[in-house]
Amino acid sequence: MAESSERPEGEVPPPGTTNKEGPASPHDPREALKRGLEHTRLSPELKAQVLAELPPPEEMERMYRELIEKGGLSSEEFFASLGLDVEPQP
Repeated sequence: MAESSERPEGEVPPPGTTNKEGPASPHDPREALKRGLEHTRLSPELKAQVLAELPPPEEMERMYRELIEKGGLSSEEFFASLGLDVEPQP
């Protein structure tokens, strides 16, 4: 008996899915995402620096709970947290 994940012989898989042999189409979007990956990946040193600058897990959890209780950030607070100066909208 065939497994439930297998398709009957002759049935075409939906677009964008893969079969066991490889990509479903010659224009697989995953391939485009993989191209140039090394140019956008953080260096190990920069990754370590970013992780070192994060607050401790207890502080992150406290901040997350506070955000949830407040209902999130206003757009002005969000942009300010990113270091962007945006004039408030009326």
